[in-house]
Amino acid sequence: MQIQLLGINHKTAPLNVREKFVFSGDIVTQALIDFKNEVASEVCILSTCNRTEIYFNNSKKEKVIQWLAKFHGFKLSEIKKHIYHYDKYEAFQHACRVASGIDSMILGETQILGQMKHALKHSEYTGVMGKNLSIFFQKIFETAKKVRSQTKIGASSTSIASVILQLTKKIFGQLNSTKILFIGAGEMTELCTKYFVTHDAKKITIANRSLKNGAALAKKVGAESILIGDINDSIQEFDVVISSTSSQLPIIGLGLIEKALKFRKHKPMLLIDLAIPRDIEEEAGQLNDVFLYTFDNLAEITQQGLKNRAQEVQKSELIIERNRLEFESSLNRKIISPQIKELSALFEKTRSEEIKKAKRKLHNGIPIDDVLEKLTKGLTKKLMHFPTKALNEHASKNDVEAIKLLKKIFNLKD
Repeated sequence: MQIQLLGINHKTAPLNVREKFVFSGDIVTQALIDFKNEVASEVCILSTCNRTEIYFNNSKKEKVIQWLAKFHGFKLSEIKKHIYHYDKYEAFQHACRVASGIDSMILGETQILGQMKHALKHSEYTGVMGKNLSIFFQKIFETAKKVRSQTKIGASSTSIASVILQLTKKIFGQLNSTKILFIGAGEMTELCTKYFVTHDAKKITIANRSLKNGAALAKKVGAESILIGDINDSIQEFDVVISSTSSQLPIIGLGLIEKALKFRKHKPMLLIDLAIPRDIEEEAGQLNDVFLYTFDNLAEITQQGLKNRAQEVQKSELIIERNRLEFESSLNRKIISPQIKELSALFEKTRSEEIKKAKRKLHNGIPIDDVLEKLTKGLTKKLMHFPTKALNEHASKNDVEAIKLLKKIFNLKD
């Protein structure tokens, strides 16, 4: 098993770089198939707000970097400085840290584990999830489960929704006079809407390309629903706009916000852009009376005051390290398993041949004591042949480590 991963995340690249390498839902299937045809047969692509990671088996990292640059239409020099690479056990350790929420922008967040499982299912559905990657990820999910159950890494974690709530209260006061617009009807929107509903916002509206999906979520959380196209005529009604779509281009431009501010007579607007690539043009944040926050901005806020959870991080790291060693040990056992079977077959063949000889001698009337003596000597001679030969060869080369190993195998004293 030669599992490797190559990625770009919030630690190695700013938002304006990360958003260029997102594999959105409508292109990830194409990317998986293209990767299988061009690079390697086993691949899983994890693409979130914080990171894009490619997990693969049996290929050189240079080939994967070239594929990534080609697929997204960038020069190698533009991405190499932002890329990180891990293989085998380091890849396992990193993936465990990701799945456990330790490597996230928001320490202990739980959403990433579901995103990894979704990425795995997407690979399985596309036919690029081989046996090696499947074993690799199952062990990672087991490790993440242990971290969640045996530590408090996710307890009382400051969520994105709670930070948005704090900002809303800071700008507008209580929510009972605040109108909130969510754009997009995905998982992030559902998490945030549920949070805001419990805090009695004056009005919550969900705008989505599919009215059916938007209405379904709105009904679930007790909100209203509109089509995304309707926000051009209604965005000025809302104090807070939280956007989280998979659009490849901004859906809220500078001109739309300028127009909204005039209608609102410059009453402030809080704009939250949780999408990658971004949904809201960056220039809108330069307007007076506009407070624009990206996912990265919010994550920075959540990290403040989390130092008291350092002990839980340490506990989590110990669990991950134990599971890494177990994973390494299990792989090593699988590597040596064919040799053990071959050795067992050789010994059985030798035993069977000596037994046949002994039976012929007994049949010919040779005394049983003589037969047993020859049987045991014959077995000993044949079984000693290759170890003795190897020991002499390594001794002549002064190969101390090999000699130590042979002593350990046969339990020999110094």
